[in-house]
Amino acid sequence: MMPFLAQAKKDQGADLFVIQGRVFEIDIASGEDKPASEVQVVIYQDKDIYVAFYTQKNGDYEFQLPLGHEYEIWFGGSTFVNKKVYVDARNVKPAKGQHEIALDMGLFRPMDNYTFDLLDKPFVRFAWDTEYGQFLPDLEYTEGLSKELEKIFRKVRKSGGK
Repeated sequence: MMPFLAQAKKDQGADLFVIQGRVFEIDIASGEDKPASEVQVVIYQDKDIYVAFYTQKNGDYEFQLPLGHEYEIWFGGSTFVNKKVYVDARNVKPAKGQHEIALDMGLFRPMDNYTFDLLDKPFVRFAWDTEYGQFLPDLEYTEGLSKELEKIFRKVRKSGGK
C-alpha cells in the first residue's frame, strides 16, 4: 500500500500487527478537514518510548508493532493538540495473516483561551476481542469524548474563535 513503514529494528521477526490510516487537519470554525502533512507520531510501548516518526505529506501512515504489549500512540507533536490512542495487544494470539487496525485521526491546532484537558487521556481505546478475532474500539467511550469535544468546538464557533 504505502512504501513508508515504521517499525523498530529490534522487533523485526516478532509477531506483529499493523496500524494504518490518514491524519486530517480539522478547521474548528468551518468543520472542514484536509489531509495533514508530516504530522509527528510517537509510540510508547509499555509506558516507554518505542519509536517516533512523521506521517507522509498526504497524512498517510502505516506501522507495525509487536504483539504482547500495551501501546499509547500520540498524534500531533507540537503543531496540533495531541490525540492519544491506547491499544492493548497483550493477549493477542499470533495469526497466519497480520492483524490490522484502520484508524484515521482528525487533529486541530491549539487555540488561545481554550484548553482541551479531556484529550489528556486516550481518545480511542482498542482491545482484542476473542469472539471476533480482531481489535475493536470502545465505541461508547470514544463517543462520550467526541460529544465533550464537540461542546468545546461549539463554544469556539460561537465566540468566533476568540
